[in-house]
Amino acid sequence: MSKEEWYNLGQASQKLGRSRSYVSLWLRRHKGEVPKNMIMEGGKSKLISAQGIEWIRDHIKKEGVLVSNSSANGDQHLESQLLGVTLLTIHFTGRVRGKLVV
Repeated sequence: MSKEEWYNLGQASQKLGRSRSYVSLWLRRHKGEVPKNMIMEGGKSKLISAQGIEWIRDHIKKEGVLVSNSSANGDQHLESQLLGVTLLTIHFTGRVRGKLVV
């Protein structure tokens, strides 16, 4: 029987090639998603198993696929177009929402 290796969250982040706080922040954003047997809590510290690190690695890839969705990119272009119109309005009229810019 092999013994499972456990790492603190900073070490786990480094194993994923990310900043030291990455896994801690990821776990907060994805509360309850990682299977309970892969995380051990004691006092103020948390440990994650090697299997848990791999689980996160697999789910980071899935998250990246969702972000690169073409509709998400379309929203970015729409936002920049709206900002451009607003900036042109400010430049030519000197007003934003009815207020005079001095």
